Amino acid sequence: SLGFAHFNFTAPSDVSYYVWNASGNQVTCSVQGFTFFMGMFSGLFYSCSLNLYSLAVVKYNKSDGYIHNKVEPFLHGVPIAFALIVNITLLAKQNLNDTGGRNCYAPIYRPPHWIGYEDGQTRDGFNIPCGRGHDGAVLFYYVNGLGTLFIAPLVIGFSLWMIRRSVLNQENNMASYGANNFTASAQQPDRSNSRVVLHRAIVYSVSYFLAWGSFTIGACFTVANLEWPIAVKYLANTFVP
Repeated sequence: SLGFAHFNFTAPSDVSYYVWNASGNQVTCSVQGFTFFMGMFSGLFYSCSLNLYSLAVVKYNKSDGYIHNKVEPFLHGVPIAFALIVNITLLAKQNLNDTGGRNCYAPIYRPPHWIGYEDGQTRDGFNIPCGRGHDGAVLFYYVNGLGTLFIAPLVIGFSLWMIRRSVLNQENNMASYGANNFTASAQQPDRSNSRVVLHRAIVYSVSYFLAWGSFTIGACFTVANLEWPIAVKYLANTFVP
């Protein structure tokens, strides 16, 4: 959300003729894009870390000390490291550009004044060359699509399925030894561990979809080199954390 809290002043002044308050330059645009993608990619993989933490506790019965010393560094380190590597790569390949709508996360810089000019040319009176970032756009599409469309949803879904399956197996084992009566008496009806995990999985899936679903749909449009529908833009700006 911090990446959006700029009132357009980070947008380059080259687009001030159609973007309100655009008074920045390519540096401020790149900073805003870097902040946005840092939060996006680290946030996506932190969602995976939360599920992997629960998996370590429920399925593998790891102690707090073991998780703190052996697992937690990776749960924090991997999201931050992945986000940094992606952002530095996008910065080096010039893939942090104005989208034409005040935000700076477009892979290729193609504002309205780009029409009639070739990539690499700079129109008189402007500072940023048209088609900036074109050479690295393919990398952007692959990384963005891989992270938002495949890795995070698969890790979250698979880990939640494993957690629920593990709890079901535990309940079946307890029932086979006559311990299920104790479990039922200690909890509310229909609120066994498996049901708690199932309900938590549903709630978490809904929250994940609300947070990232609209952006994922928008990413599909970006990969297809199409304009985001206005409704998707509003949903992404509202719900993306």
